[in-house]
Amino acid sequence: MRKKRILFCTEATFLNTGYSTYTREILNYLISTEKYELAELAAYGQDGDSRAAGIPWKFYGVLPLDNASEQEKKDYNSNPTKQFGEHAFERVCLDFKPDVVCDIRDFWMLDFAERSPFRNFFKWCIMPTVDARPQARQWVATYASADACLTYSDWAGDVLQKQSGGKINYLGSAPPSAHPAYQPKNGEEIRKFFGIDLDKKIIGTVMRNQRRKLYPDLFEAFRLFLDNCDKPNDYMLYCHTSYPDLGWEIPELLQEHKLSSHVLFTYVCPETKNPFPSLFKGASCQSPYTGKWGSTLSNVKNGLSYDNLATIINLFDLYVQYANCEGFGLPQVEAAACGIPVMGTDYSAMESVLRQLDGTPVKPKALYKELETGCLRAVPDNELAAKLFKQFFDLPKEIRKQQGFNTRNKFLEHFQWDKSGKMWENYFDSIEIRPDAETWMSPIDIQQPSPMPTEIPPNTRHSELAQWLILNVLKDPSKVNSYMESRLTRDLMYECSTATTGGMYFNEMSASFDGRNVRQSFNFEDAYKHMSALRNRKNFWEQRRAEAFGLK
Repeated sequence: MRKKRILFCTEATFLNTGYSTYTREILNYLISTEKYELAELAAYGQDGDSRAAGIPWKFYGVLPLDNASEQEKKDYNSNPTKQFGEHAFERVCLDFKPDVVCDIRDFWMLDFAERSPFRNFFKWCIMPTVDARPQARQWVATYASADACLTYSDWAGDVLQKQSGGKINYLGSAPPSAHPAYQPKNGEEIRKFFGIDLDKKIIGTVMRNQRRKLYPDLFEAFRLFLDNCDKPNDYMLYCHTSYPDLGWEIPELLQEHKLSSHVLFTYVCPETKNPFPSLFKGASCQSPYTGKWGSTLSNVKNGLSYDNLATIINLFDLYVQYANCEGFGLPQVEAAACGIPVMGTDYSAMESVLRQLDGTPVKPKALYKELETGCLRAVPDNELAAKLFKQFFDLPKEIRKQQGFNTRNKFLEHFQWDKSGKMWENYFDSIEIRPDAETWMSPIDIQQPSPMPTEIPPNTRHSELAQWLILNVLKDPSKVNSYMESRLTRDLMYECSTATTGGMYFNEMSASFDGRNVRQSFNFEDAYKHMSALRNRKNFWEQRRAEAFGLK
């Protein structure tokens, strides 16, 4: 029997993003089993990229080739979802003929697989980012349509199961682990190297400067902590973050909370690529390694190696993740791998991670509903955080050190790549390969949409119109009693629709992604044209399949 063909859709595995790292490690585990044919559809990757040369599985890039025509490049840039591979998905499927498609990313990056003309030919296993509750109704409907679902955290799985009424085929959580570079190191030696007083006690965090990373609240909590300390000069806050970026005005926060002499940041030497801690000195400062100006705060384009970031984390006495939500919050696990006790907001995936690491949860004082998504976000209790900081540092040094050992052991128990890889392997092994004659080599399904009626009988219900369009124009009975039908019914009833990233009837809540949350008039004729376009797209790819495999 042939090997199962498994296609992973994610960000290019030669990158160091969260999605890239996770997929790379899982694929490395799977290829070691020698059981499967593996491939990746790589967002932000390009066919022929030298960085993909050593990848031991099939690689499909999403970016247009350098010699692509201007029209091809224009088409690629015409819709934000094309960066995730929507335009390339069917082409790749025809080449690779996957038995299973795996999506590891956010909803708006993956939902095009659900509406692929080839959806019935492959099993679809998803790992969505669930960072808050409730999840949008459409998201849950899409997750329920998948053949299997894994999550990064137990908390996420609980949210999906409750909202779907158990309709999601939830397999469990398969969390990421830390890179092997994240190990306990001699913190005193590191401090000596960087010229940091050995008696300083450091609360550290590793978070990009984004709005959901609550630096204003963290600074306020730290200020409250200092104001209640006998020796405030003994303490530092270390923020491994970016500036300028998409989030907060760091200089203003430092000034507002009078923390300029209490907060360290990571600057990176542009020549040596080595980091060095420093009080805030603006967006650029002088390098102690070369004496030259031009060192900048660490950012996504000028980040640290795993080993260098592990060195920075080993400066901390306590790690804190202070965000209004997290899909996972990998730095917590990386800190734990270094033997650093962890603390964080007691909400979203952070709940699961903190408990598995025996960390210290900071209960939110409130949850608020975010307008763009309808999801609840946490408002941390800064006064409580300040008290918890004090309680931690009031402990004898030996006990704090023992907490670090315990945290490291909990990391080894719960967060290992082999353990998560085994969950994916178990799912793949549970699937029976369908004969190609029932999938990629099956008879071609080309159907023409029924003509638009010249008139609609009076008193026809909007739900009846929606079903007629699905059965007679789209000609896809599987969409009856689906989210598509309910959305179509609603829009026909109110005679308006929302133009969003994924197109009509899809991706409703992703309008915030591209700012196109625009209401527009909508009637039966509009609905007919759209459903006809979807049917014709199906016909197009069926014709391509016929040509590729010599089918009739």
